[in-house]
Amino acid sequence: MRALLPCLALVLAFGCDDDPEPAVDDAPPTEGAAEEAPAEPTPPSPGADEGEEDPLAGLDDPEALAAEVPAGALPAVSAESVQAAAPERGCATFGEQPLRVWTRPGPAHVVAVGEDGFALAGYAANAAGDGEEVWLLTASPTRAPRPVLREDLPHALSVPRVAGPGLGRMDDGHVGLVTLDGAADARFTIVQLGGRRAPWRELGPHADQRFAPAIGLRGGRHAVAWTEGTEEGQRVHYAAFDPTGRELARHDLTQESMGAAAPVFADGATEDLIFIDPREATSVLYRADLTTDPPPVEVLRPVSSVYDPAALAPVVLGERALIGYTAVGMAAATAVGLVWKEGESASAPQALVPSEGYGALHVSAAAAEGRAVFAADHPKGRERGAAREVWVRVVEPTEGGATLGEPLTLAAPDGTGRWAHLARHPSGTYALVFTAGDGVYLHFLRCDDAG
Repeated sequence: MRALLPCLALVLAFGCDDDPEPAVDDAPPTEGAAEEAPAEPTPPSPGADEGEEDPLAGLDDPEALAAEVPAGALPAVSAESVQAAAPERGCATFGEQPLRVWTRPGPAHVVAVGEDGFALAGYAANAAGDGEEVWLLTASPTRAPRPVLREDLPHALSVPRVAGPGLGRMDDGHVGLVTLDGAADARFTIVQLGGRRAPWRELGPHADQRFAPAIGLRGGRHAVAWTEGTEEGQRVHYAAFDPTGRELARHDLTQESMGAAAPVFADGATEDLIFIDPREATSVLYRADLTTDPPPVEVLRPVSSVYDPAALAPVVLGERALIGYTAVGMAAATAVGLVWKEGESASAPQALVPSEGYGALHVSAAAAEGRAVFAADHPKGRERGAAREVWVRVVEPTEGGATLGEPLTLAAPDGTGRWAHLARHPSGTYALVFTAGDGVYLHFLRCDDAG
């Protein structure tokens, strides 16, 4: 009980104007593009069954698809000059204005792939306005965005999206894509970045569309995790496939008598999948090692006052795991908290975004060699419906906690930005994708991320 007293004090302090940091309970518990020659298409996956749908089915006419990507000028600056402009524990953009990459808004995701580029995917209303689509394109600081894929979902979601599709790098020429449609069906495919995709593989029904699926390469296998939501509660499911699309394993990662949601791969780790058992008071973060079957699952640490639906942003730097998460403060104001765990040591929470407004927020993160960079929604007003902008912060682990750099505030030309998602390329360039009122935007950044 003595260990709970300081935590209760933090819970009471969380969300106050003079101390906006989130709280945590440490006690163990009883979540017009530039021309580029397209890559040679790859043959259909050798594991695809005869008679299955054409892998190119649903891909629009290339000219029509290219028209969906707004023409825009790339920033005429060098990576070296941007690096020099990045302040201490801060970031600098390649240009003052972001590049609009999709003409209709919706949550999106980005991953680093290829020699110097990134892949982006998102949901949006389709061009006809009678359905919902998933789109995918590539971009880099040296070339304009290039459309790869756009397809209507089998069933449109009837409520606004709050999470993007699952997107993960498989190799330099392929990404994995996972969609959750309006009928709560989860499915995934592998997309060759020249434009060809493998047949869709059904994952299962009852998917909770409030949480983005996780997909990545783990142990040489295509690993997919998603949240299932039923009247009995939430569960995290995991499936593994070989490169031909043949299913190798399927597991329910939910612990006995517990719930599970919001699976996400920890950036900087080769095996860790992080998810949460969300509770009204103290929630529990779990870590699963997907390189073995069945995957061992262990408690990572408890966290308090988690927002529902939870958004998690974990990174691993050496032996330390840092986790950004959306939280609820006093009087139900929302915030983005940061906690860490290293061995038997764990931190009290810090505020990446203080509790200055109401309504849902989002957080994403990318790992560098010695520091991490977080991107999160920041409310521009106190009211629940207030517009959001994006805060980008560099975090440096220290012996007793973590030092947070000053936030870099970013937004679209209309002054808004939300659902920010961040990825770091091995070259040191970051891509930040976010949504505004008139579409999806992209910023390239360099950060002071060497610890």
